[in-house]
Amino acid sequence: MNGRRKSGAASTALKYFLLSAVFLLFAGPLAWMLSTMMKTKAETYKAPPSLLPESLNVDAFHRLFAIQPLMWKWIQNSFSISILVAAGAVISSSIVAYGFSRFQTKYRDRLFPIVLVTLMIPPSIMMIPSYVLFVKLGWIDTWLPLIVPAWLGGAYYIFLFRQFFLTIPQELDEATYLDGGNRWTVYARVVMPLSKPIIITTVIFAFVNSWLDFLGPFLYIKNSELFTLSVGLQLLIGQTSQDFPALAAGAFISIIPIGLLYFFAQRYIVEGVVLTGSKG
Repeated sequence: MNGRRKSGAASTALKYFLLSAVFLLFAGPLAWMLSTMMKTKAETYKAPPSLLPESLNVDAFHRLFAIQPLMWKWIQNSFSISILVAAGAVISSSIVAYGFSRFQTKYRDRLFPIVLVTLMIPPSIMMIPSYVLFVKLGWIDTWLPLIVPAWLGGAYYIFLFRQFFLTIPQELDEATYLDGGNRWTVYARVVMPLSKPIIITTVIFAFVNSWLDFLGPFLYIKNSELFTLSVGLQLLIGQTSQDFPALAAGAFISIIPIGLLYFFAQRYIVEGVVLTGSKG
C-alpha cells in the first residue's frame, strides 16, 4: 500500500514538474519582454542581466512613437484589415458551408472533399501565381490582395461552419418553411443566430491570422503609410536595433489585441471547436 502511495506521489510530482517546465518555456519569453519594456536602455546592457527592472517606467513607449510617427497609422491599418478579413471569412465561408450542410444535390458530397484537399496545398506554391494575378489586376500597393481573398471563402472556415451547421436540427428549417420562409430566411434567422460559438471562433482565427500576417503585407504593400503593424515593427528593428525596451514595447502592443480576444472569448472557442467534431 505504501509503495502504491509513493508511486502515485512520484507520478504527481513528475506531472507538476513537466507542467512547470512547459509553463516556463512559454511564459519565460513573455515575462522577459514585459520586463524589458519597463527598463531603461542602460539596464538592458548590464551583465549579468536582471529579470526585474530597477524602477518601472514607460519611457520606452514614448521613444517608440517618437522614433516612428507612423505607429498609430500602422495600428489602425492592422485593425481595419483584420476586421474586414474576419467579416469576410464569416460571411463567405458560412454561406458556402450552409450549402454543403443543407442543400441536397448529387454533387455536394463530391465537391466538399475537393474543398478540403485545398488545405493540403502549401501557401508557398500559390505565392508567385497570386502575385502575378494581383499585378495584372493593379492591386499592388493596396489592401485588396489582403482583404478580397477572405471574401471568397476559406476551406478551413467552411469546414468548421459546415460541421457546426450539421449539429443544428433540420426540423427548424422545416418549421421556417411552413411559416413562409425560404432558404435565406433559414440561413439568416435560424442557422446563423444559433451559430454564435463558431462565428466567434472564426472571427478570432481570421482576425489573428490577419493581424500576425507579415508575408502578405510585405509582398503587396510598398507605401509605408499603408503598412500593417507586423511590417512596421520589422522596419522599426532597422531604425532602432539598439533600443531593446522600445522594441519590446512594440512587441507588447502587437500582442494586446490577441490576448484580449482569447481572454474574453476562450469559452466560445472551446465550444465551437468541440461541436464541429461532434457530427460528420
